Formats: sequence, structure tokens, C-alpha cells
Amino acid sequence: MVEWKNTKKWVAGGVLTAAVALGVSLTGGTQAQAVVDDASAMPSIQGKQVLVGYWHSWKSTGKDGYKQGTSADIALKDVNSAYNVVPVSFMKGDGVNRIPTFKPVGLTDSEFRAQVAALNKQGRSVVLALGGADGHVQLQTGDEQAFANEIIRQVETYGFDGLDIDLEQTAITAGNNQTVIPAALKIVKNHYAAEGKNFLITMAPEFPYLKPGAAYQSYITSLTGYYDYIAPQFYNQGGDGVWVDETNQWIAQNNDTLKKEFLYYMADSLIHGTRGYLQIPADKLVIGLPSNNDAAATGYVINPQNVYDAFNMLKTAGTPLKGIMTWSANWDAGKNSAGVSYNNAFANAYGPFLGTK
Repeated sequence: MVEWKNTKKWVAGGVLTAAVALGVSLTGGTQAQAVVDDASAMPSIQGKQVLVGYWHSWKSTGKDGYKQGTSADIALKDVNSAYNVVPVSFMKGDGVNRIPTFKPVGLTDSEFRAQVAALNKQGRSVVLALGGADGHVQLQTGDEQAFANEIIRQVETYGFDGLDIDLEQTAITAGNNQTVIPAALKIVKNHYAAEGKNFLITMAPEFPYLKPGAAYQSYITSLTGYYDYIAPQFYNQGGDGVWVDETNQWIAQNNDTLKKEFLYYMADSLIHGTRGYLQIPADKLVIGLPSNNDAAATGYVINPQNVYDAFNMLKTAGTPLKGIMTWSANWDAGKNSAGVSYNNAFANAYGPFLGTK
């Protein structure tokens, strides 16, 4: 394969790009990142179910779990093969510049791009996750093009296939994030559509933010027709949940006894925009679950059959789901407090079920 280099000129109206063969003298002698390699592909998830596993870009500190387990340090290229969408955590503010950014830890740009390329070559997507639990992101009106340019720079440098909105807490509504981020993502989506590529736009909101008037409504409304899937976090929300008239009961997220019912009715509520929740089409809805008890305070599904049953009930109702998301691939490969490996139990339970492994 011929390796190419990409010359970019950043202008007020956006980014101008011209690809030229490696080694050819460029105007002014400027050379930038390789853009025609396996990482330049944007694998399609159309018509596929997805198993989404977040990847930590930082080193484990040890005993970093909710039950004092330890998350695994794994290279991006070594994320379990069942995860066919891998969000890289996190793009966020650097404390100096308002525009959030990302830089790999302990790797050069070309080394990190090579790891993205390894997953892309297998048909797996690697997206950049924006925010996180402590991610400082606060954009202002007028930042739309600058933020779009930074996303494009990240894509051209590392080969990312999309961006995941993973804003939490105050960052969801900070500054003008609710209008600036969707506007910037539309610019980026259209930019790559012009190249015949589908830049993925995804979200992972905590499910209480998916009610009419709640913080994520503006993102979903603004990006309708642009987003590829939404993966609500069905964890860390304690007693929050859904009232079901049909069974005359409140089903809480942390109720392990009614886990199948919670998953079914929460998904059904979102699919139809009922029971006090916003609407997300079934083919764009991904259930978010923790990979084990160390990955989240609540929400871990002890018996995978509850997930299988909820999925099959929704399929029987004519509303099959897009897939399952987990925090995180690192936790799936981690160890509990006794040092016993979790041994990718989440990937092994749900990869075969979804057909990703």
C-alpha cells in the first residue's frame, strides 16, 4: 500500500486538505499525518449489531474499582475482538485552551494511529469519546468551526471514525455546549460525507437525562438524522427508574430482582417515547451496562440471561435493539479485589449473542 501524507492549511472558513505521495516536496516543505492507510477507513456499522467497549487511555492506578478491584492496562490494539466499536476515553479540556483535545499517553502519534489501523483493518470502529465523568468541556458560541477543525485534526492524525458525546454532570449544559457541539458535529459529518465516508456520531447519556426538558434533549433533537446510535447508561443511577402502568409498579435501576423487567421497559419507553422518556429509534438504541461490579456502583447484570430475555422480548415486539455498550473493555479484562481475573466475561457473554464474536 502506498503511504500518503496530508498537507493541511487551517483557514477561517475551515480546513483545506490535499493528499500527496510520501516523499514528494510540498509547498513550503510542510508535511503532516499519513491519511491513506488502514486507519483512514471508517468501517460501517450499518445493519450490524454493536458491542461497544470503552478503552482507558490512562494507566491503571490499581485498586481503582468500586469494589477495590484493578482495571487492566491494555493496548488499544489488544481490546477484546468482540468489541466492534471502541470509544477512546477521553477528549476534554486541557486547562489552557477552551477547545477540548486528545493526546495519547506513552505513544507517539504514529504509534497510536497504527493501533487504530489494526482495529479498522478488522472492520472495527474506533471513536473518540468527549467528556467523561470529570471531563471539563465548556464551549462558547463562535467555537463551532474551531471545534470542528480540532475533531477533523484528530481524525486525520489518529484515524478516529467518529465522536461519542459522553458529557456528564455540569459539562452537559456548561457554556453553550448544547448548541455548539451539535453544530460542530454536523460540520464534521458533512465534511466526511463529501468524501463518501460516514463519520459516526454517538452518545452515552445517563438515562435520567433522557426525559423531556432534561439536559440531553437538545443534543438528540439537534442531531436527529445525524447520530448513529445512543447508548444510555443503565448504571450508577441507584433508585431512579421507570413507572410501568401495565404492572402497576416502579422498577428501579438498582433492583437486581427485576433486572429483566427494568431493561425491557426502559428500552421500550425510549423506543416509543413513553413513560416520561424521549424517543430513540430501536435501531439506534444501545443498552449501556457495566462490565462487572468494579466498573460501576450499581447496574451490573448478574445473570446475562436477563439481557438475552429483554432483547428477545423487544425483538418479538418488532423493535430489535442496535446492541450493548459497556464501561469498559479495561474493566472486562481487569481483576477483582482478590486478584482474580474478570477474564473478559462481558465480551464472552454478549459478543456471541450479538454476533460480534
